[in-house]
Amino acid sequence: MYLARDKNNDLYLFNERPQRGNECWWAESGIDGTYLRLDKSLYPEVTWDSEPLAVGLVILAAGDKLGTR
Repeated sequence: MYLARDKNNDLYLFNERPQRGNECWWAESGIDGTYLRLDKSLYPEVTWDSEPLAVGLVILAAGDKLGTR
């Protein structure tokens, strides 16, 4: 998965590496469900000028906290 920020400052999580368009990032498959819009205030280090940031997803069991397993 990748984080990328559009030129208008919207932040997205993509399930595949997105491609840069003129003003936004887009997924190669180009269909809904390949990305998720996130809160703009998250990850200020991800900017329009930066490349997509590879990220991972950790799924925790109910009641677990990150770093306690």
